[in-house]
Amino acid sequence: MRLLHLVGLIFLSFPLIAQQYALGKMNVNLLKNVNAVVREDRTVVTLDDFNTLTFEREWVVTILNEKAAKDLDFVIYYDSYDSVKEYEAVVYDVLGVEQKKFKKRDFMDVSASGTNLYTDNRALVLDFTPTFYPCTVALTYAYKTSNTAFMPMFMPIPYSGMSVEKASFKLVNKKGIPLHKKFLNFDENTIKVTESDREILIEAKELQPVPQQKKAPSFSKLLPLGKFYLEHFELQGVLATVKDWDDFGKWQSQKLLKGLDVLPEQTIQKVAMLTEGILDPKEKAKVIYQFMQDRTRYISVQIGIGGWKPSPAKEVDALGYGDCKGLTNYTKALLASQNIPSYYTIVDSQSLGDDLDEEYIGMQGDHVILSVPFEDEMVFLECTSQDLPFGFLGTHTDDRKVLMITPEGGKFAHTPNYPAEGNLCKKEAKLSFDTTLQLSGTVEITSKNLAYNRIYRLEKLDESQKRKHYKEQWDFHNGLQIHEMLLENHKEEVSFVEKLNITSENYTTSAGDLLLLCPNVFTRVSEAPKKDSDRKLPLEIRRGYAYQDEIFIQLPEGYGMNSTYENSTMETEFGTYETRLVQKEGGLLYTRNLLLQKGTWPKEKYNEYVEFIKSIYKKDKSKIVLKKIKS
Repeated sequence: MRLLHLVGLIFLSFPLIAQQYALGKMNVNLLKNVNAVVREDRTVVTLDDFNTLTFEREWVVTILNEKAAKDLDFVIYYDSYDSVKEYEAVVYDVLGVEQKKFKKRDFMDVSASGTNLYTDNRALVLDFTPTFYPCTVALTYAYKTSNTAFMPMFMPIPYSGMSVEKASFKLVNKKGIPLHKKFLNFDENTIKVTESDREILIEAKELQPVPQQKKAPSFSKLLPLGKFYLEHFELQGVLATVKDWDDFGKWQSQKLLKGLDVLPEQTIQKVAMLTEGILDPKEKAKVIYQFMQDRTRYISVQIGIGGWKPSPAKEVDALGYGDCKGLTNYTKALLASQNIPSYYTIVDSQSLGDDLDEEYIGMQGDHVILSVPFEDEMVFLECTSQDLPFGFLGTHTDDRKVLMITPEGGKFAHTPNYPAEGNLCKKEAKLSFDTTLQLSGTVEITSKNLAYNRIYRLEKLDESQKRKHYKEQWDFHNGLQIHEMLLENHKEEVSFVEKLNITSENYTTSAGDLLLLCPNVFTRVSEAPKKDSDRKLPLEIRRGYAYQDEIFIQLPEGYGMNSTYENSTMETEFGTYETRLVQKEGGLLYTRNLLLQKGTWPKEKYNEYVEFIKSIYKKDKSKIVLKKIKS
């Protein structure tokens, strides 16, 4: 409210000197719940030919606070196929008065290497940190390129917490080259599209920020987006004519992959010896996959066409490293040497990665994996990992549409979906109290599938890091000590087992002859979510998990239960929860079963989900009373 009040004062007090980008000229509704406002985003894309494109842009953004200043990047990316012509930036104050101008010499020309070991990508970076807020930065630049495989997109809201005053995107297709388009999340009240034979104009105004809410679809699925692709294009000097996915697959196969699968004869013989006597193709593929994992490591290569074309298998074999493309192609060559076919496969990666868009026939995705067809199933291999089990993808590329590059063309497939019941974390414990009421005993934890994916790297940590992991995981224990620790990685079953011997000094609370004990010793919902009366987005749970606990607690000598434990059963569309506590052989047997389902529900369901989780949170912490029995 203070910011809105400031805007009002500026508007009333300085009407005569207010400039174009004065804050007081803006609709105050665009300032609600944002950190920055795009005042103007004007882009003109001129396509002179299938391999000649000029890009011109003026991007003006008002930075309202320090968070926006940290999030925003004033960067112009380019590579050896781009010619950046003009670029400059101007800073304005709250009244829209120019305060500083940055020319070419003020931009740093740096390698845009990121995590890449080799790259020819570069960036012109404006090293600017505001000294006052609000301030407005106008960045203007233009470049010419022969790379038309990735057409510029209309994306007026590039960050969360950002609104847009006005934006325009004009695409001029001088020669009428066959061009396709797709518009997503366009609201006709705020975004207008005008088309003619050789021109497309998109105009947007008064765009509210894309909401950021918990357990909601990813930001990329919600923002307004205009995508374009050409039937005839150029990628780093390689020409392509693509009308459908079959054309696309054949082009990749012939122009980017052909001839790169040649291996040294010595390596072929070594693989033949390793697989000698193995008749089952899948078992043979497992041996080859392990061979690849043992002798390679991942690095990223982004030089020229090497950003999209894999390194030759012979080169990867000699060097022992490669990027996702090189390692996937290398594994493909190793399998082919033993007559096992496989397909180079394009995917959109990361835990929030999306399906490839089957309606958008063009360059997509940011990663490649390998698809291996067997009689009973299609197996997908992540070739950049030295430790993932054969055929297991984890959350990096699971459950999404991918494109296989086959000799016959591009074919879509779907990576494995790991059902909630199989993503199991199971704990079995036998615990007891000594005369000082210290809790001690053993616990065995078995994690499978996506639960395995969360924990299997634990074995790579040093001893102190492992102990720190458990103390952070069970931070509700005071004085927790891990005395013995045995970790077993059963890669064949995608199962990780932790066997621990523990003590917890102050787990119970005493009051005279009474003890308060929470029988749920290990697995608790750590935070109670809050209801949202202004929910705007659907509820989305990307992956489901199952949790099973069976805890036997030998009671302290001379103690018995002085209160009852109310067993719990909850069944909802989001999952189920059940707890039981029974007296058994001088102790207590506590069981807890929680199943959380994946799915998408209307926004109206969010508060029901919150109630379900809050009920679990409360029940997980519930205690019973133990009383010393008089003899």
